[in-house]
Amino acid sequence: MLQDLDQLSTRLATLIAYTQQLDAECQALRASLTQVQSERDALQAKLTQEGTQAKALTRKVDAYASEQAALQGSLDLFKQEHTTLQAQLQSREHEVTTLREVTAQARERIEAVLERLPGAPPAQEAQ
Repeated sequence: MLQDLDQLSTRLATLIAYTQQLDAECQALRASLTQVQSERDALQAKLTQEGTQAKALTRKVDAYASEQAALQGSLDLFKQEHTTLQAQLQSREHEVTTLREVTAQARERIEAVLERLPGAPPAQEAQ
């Protein structure tokens, strides 16, 4: 019977040691779980922050694209206006050239008429 009690005592000691080992492992796992949860929460917060930043950048990109489209529209209008003004300038330059030619012809006619008037000074040779 003492032998049975000794065996029982040995078995209980082994069981207690095993239970203590399992308890230590359980505490280590709880600590590890707590650490992993903290890391998860930090990563979740970082992901949320980066998501917010990504949305802000997307809004900025959209705003810049809209502004670029508006500026491109203005540029196209200015180019069209420039082309129109260039055409008008060429037309006016042509009109000025024509007016100069007509003026020169009118001057020649007037001079010819003045030369034929009685009492006109004699025509001078080429100056």
